Amino acid sequence: MQVWVDYDGTDAKLNVTLSPVNAIGTSTMKPTIPLISFAVNFSTVLLDRAMYVGFSSSTGSMMSSHYVIGWSFAMHVDQAPLLDYSKLPAIPRRNFKRRRWRSLGFELSEFSLFFMLLVTVAAFVVARRRSKNAELCEDGEVEFGPYRFSYRDLFRATNGFSEREQLGVGGFGRVYIGTLPSSGAEVAVKRVSHESRQGMREFVAEIASIGRLRHRNIVPLLGYCRQKGELLLVYDFVPNGRLDKYLHYGPDHKPALGWSQRFRIMKGVTVGLLYLHEEWEQVVVHRDVKASNVLLDGEMNAKLGDLGLARLYDHGIDPQTTHVVGTLGYLAPELARTGRATTATDVFSFGAFVLEVVCGRRPVEQPMVARQGEQFMLVDWVVENWQKGSILDTVDARLGGEYAREETKMALKLGLMCSHPHPSARPIMRLVVQYLEGHAPLPELSPVYLCFTNLSWSNYILKHNCLSMLPKLPSFRFSLLLLLILKLVASSPPEKEFTFNGFSGANLTLDGIATVSSDGLLILTNTAENQKSHAFHPSPLSFRRNLSDGSIASFSTTFIFAIVPTENAGIGGHGIAFAITPSTDFSNALSAQYFGLFNMSNNSDAANHIVAVELDTILNLELQDINDNHVGIDINGPVSYRAHTAGYYADDTGEFRNLTLISGNAMQVWVDYDGPDAKLNVTLSPVNAIGTPKTKPTKPLMSITVNLSAELLDLPVHVGFSAATYPLMTSQYVLGWSFAMSVDQAHAPPLNYSKLPAIPRTNLKGHKSRALGLGLAVASLVFVLLVTFVAFAAARWRSKYAELREDWEVEFGPHRFSYRDLFRATNGFRERELLGAGGFGKVYRGTLPTSRAEVAVKRVSHESRQGMREFVAEIVSMGRLRHRNIVQLLGYCRRKGELLLVYDFVPNGSLDKYLHYDRAHKPALGWSQRFRIVKGVAAGLLYLHEEWEQVVVHRDIKASNVLLDGEMNARLGDFGLARLYDHGTDPQTTHVVGTTGYIAPELARTGRATTATDVFAFGVFILEVACGRRPVEQPTVGWQGEQFLLVDWVTENWRKGLILDTVDAGLEGEYAREEAEMVLKLGLMCLHPHAAARPSMRLVVQYLEGRAPLPEPSPAYLGFTKLSLPHNVGFDDYVASYPSSLPSASTLSGGR
Repeated sequence: MQVWVDYDGTDAKLNVTLSPVNAIGTSTMKPTIPLISFAVNFSTVLLDRAMYVGFSSSTGSMMSSHYVIGWSFAMHVDQAPLLDYSKLPAIPRRNFKRRRWRSLGFELSEFSLFFMLLVTVAAFVVARRRSKNAELCEDGEVEFGPYRFSYRDLFRATNGFSEREQLGVGGFGRVYIGTLPSSGAEVAVKRVSHESRQGMREFVAEIASIGRLRHRNIVPLLGYCRQKGELLLVYDFVPNGRLDKYLHYGPDHKPALGWSQRFRIMKGVTVGLLYLHEEWEQVVVHRDVKASNVLLDGEMNAKLGDLGLARLYDHGIDPQTTHVVGTLGYLAPELARTGRATTATDVFSFGAFVLEVVCGRRPVEQPMVARQGEQFMLVDWVVENWQKGSILDTVDARLGGEYAREETKMALKLGLMCSHPHPSARPIMRLVVQYLEGHAPLPELSPVYLCFTNLSWSNYILKHNCLSMLPKLPSFRFSLLLLLILKLVASSPPEKEFTFNGFSGANLTLDGIATVSSDGLLILTNTAENQKSHAFHPSPLSFRRNLSDGSIASFSTTFIFAIVPTENAGIGGHGIAFAITPSTDFSNALSAQYFGLFNMSNNSDAANHIVAVELDTILNLELQDINDNHVGIDINGPVSYRAHTAGYYADDTGEFRNLTLISGNAMQVWVDYDGPDAKLNVTLSPVNAIGTPKTKPTKPLMSITVNLSAELLDLPVHVGFSAATYPLMTSQYVLGWSFAMSVDQAHAPPLNYSKLPAIPRTNLKGHKSRALGLGLAVASLVFVLLVTFVAFAAARWRSKYAELREDWEVEFGPHRFSYRDLFRATNGFRERELLGAGGFGKVYRGTLPTSRAEVAVKRVSHESRQGMREFVAEIVSMGRLRHRNIVQLLGYCRRKGELLLVYDFVPNGSLDKYLHYDRAHKPALGWSQRFRIVKGVAAGLLYLHEEWEQVVVHRDIKASNVLLDGEMNARLGDFGLARLYDHGTDPQTTHVVGTTGYIAPELARTGRATTATDVFAFGVFILEVACGRRPVEQPTVGWQGEQFLLVDWVTENWRKGLILDTVDAGLEGEYAREEAEMVLKLGLMCLHPHAAARPSMRLVVQYLEGRAPLPEPSPAYLGFTKLSLPHNVGFDDYVASYPSSLPSASTLSGGR
């Protein structure tokens, strides 16, 4: 600022003038009127002698900086000389702080020291408390997982996803070879494509399916990682790569496979598919069985991979309709008609795969490849050669004639049999396994039966009206079928009904800024300005009821939405529109009031053929909006055909109640169109709370008569949502959506409110609180800024490698539970939650606090010295086993003093309670239930012995270790004694463990547990189930006044011809006599004292399922030959004859 002090000595007048300085270098005119002007005589103040002129300043408790930038002075003149503003110095600039006292520094120092001491003490207390309850990581966890890898480890393992580490591209992503930095193990890392809209859906599908599958012929998924922008799956590395590179080798010149290798590969894929179709917890339809999805390990064994298209459904349930997916040449004909993938469609693909392996040619080859000047169809070619009697001429010429002729002929015919056009005529995978393994002869078929009966390709298509003009010619070719499939895939009937309770895994067609969150919330708009957003159902729908008269079918849809303001409450951008449109290309549409559907040039253009229901939150007079909170019906433009203030009519009073669309609350909309009456109803209703649905109001908000036949074209059209933003923005969400179409009346399926995702809540800005005391405020501010800076830096560092946790991880895990959750789930391991004791620990029933799922928690005994070893054994073995007849281990917890295993809860408890029941409590099991239980345990043991990655010897098969689920299906459990070894190797010596009465005689002599010792225990188990008596009963329990031995008793009755007299009397004669006799004899057969004479579990399964006849042994052969027990010596005597041969050491090898 500039000051002028002028004194007029003649008039004794003093003027003081003040003025701002615009800027240094820009002069300011002196104001005409002074700030102060008054008369004063200085003659008495100014002395006769010389005096000083200048400036004075001082400071006090409150301080400031005072500067003089320029100064001029004159006497005996009218005004002081002008200052040169350009030469003045600059004013030092400072961040002005609040004034403080010197003592404040000491106070802040004392406060900061006190605060740091407080934080240190708190951290120490928390650390001690955590260490008390700390969960420990064991070496065994490497066996069981880890299932979640860090992004950093995978980045390092693949050298930053270097191109030179890339193995290939497929299944919606690239696959890289990597070496884990911790273990040095080689892995294959699949990086799901960012460009693929199906990326997340396929990622979730693989996690939910292959992540829980365990079979020696299926590529195991070792782990996964979810990071911002990264979807990563970690597989076991299969060194020899894809099968197709060996069948159709190219520049890498892979050697041709020999016949024995090809045949073993086919059998391996067959066994893997059998596991998927019948032996896992649910039915898994692979949907993409082909040579490029079969990988070969170091020993050239087949492993089926890439389950990205897999679909799961429960056993006994029909699969739901889905899209036509797969690879051309492997697609079953009914897929094009129904879109429904079943186990039969997998069998069809397997048939094409078998022919491909045997012939060394692809199912479909283009002319340049076929070498015949026309498209080559493998099935046609094989059938034609079969008709000519030269089917073996189709065998891969690279084999040089070195193959087993009968095996090859059987494989070719089996491939054609699996490729039968009618799904019911194809064999199931269990039969296919029997044919390939020689356990059952292939039916004698002819080319005429396979291709030219009334079940043929042509008649099948004609029967189902797939092409009405197709002639019934005997020369109908597979190539014509392929053309039909192409036509049908292009116009396959879409889904007429669908329901999305949340959009996780939904294959919506997304455009613009539309996204689906990890918990399944469809996010149409966000805080981006002037953007468009679209989300449509992936399949177009045909609304025509009758093409001849152009009538429209009835349809009904309902959805739950929420519009949440992101800036000022109650003010936001434009709303949402549900739209029916012939195209999903809206590149020329505008945002804001045009909803991303229209623009200025096509507004109200009849050529649009768009019908929409808008939920608008902006008043636009240009578009004739009635207000800023309305629902409108739009036809071909944003000017509503009919509009109404948002709200609903109460059923109890009939009065209209307003709703605010932009409230942030969930609301439900119903759009119902009656085709015959051409009536369109739109209904709106609030949703009280997720989980508390509000019924649909009886009276619709709007009801108009409008014929939509001119708008809905003959061609299929798209249904979905559109939204747009403007400078004023809102977040627009869709939580759930269902749709139905019918010829007459349609009703949208109800939504499951409990499964809908939550609406994100935004915290609107509030007023700042008043400042506290000066010293505390400054100290707190400094500390908060410091903590914020550290937290921000740490967050940025972590976010670079951040991994996102999804809802679907509950499906895949978690495999490690917190002790707190398990403590809460079991109510503190209270006695009333105790289910039982055994296997070195107590088992408690619990309910997980997050998912509310019922579980069984096994708390390994503290007193047991074997506790830790058995805990690790169960983790290593059962933790990776997956079969419908094995109790599933969901997770585990290890902390100081606590060993905890979490199992799937099996509601009906252990089998022994039903066999040796208290008649007042447990009902006796019927014969059909017992027989099904025996078959279930047999299937589970077959999986353990032959079908998993390694051989698993259970070592403790007995009735109390068999649990019954809600449908009384058997599940084998308690793997605390299990031992693993590699296929083809001998098990190592270990201690004799098990339960008296179930221990094989050679165990007492050698101490070596093998699959044969499990078979022995299974034989005892069979007799126990059939007879309802324990293997060994003491005199107080036995019915003969002496120790009762079940095996001896059954054998004696068999010798007398009275074997059926041993069947449980509780059945009261109600049983299948032949089945019961077969079971009893099979039990004794499994109990043969010589291990080599016992059947394998694969044979046992065949006997039980009636696929192979039981040999006719005699009591003399089973019990009294030189290979068995000496005459009149029981099993207990045989064991007692080797009292000193128990081993003293236990070793284990071959484990992973």
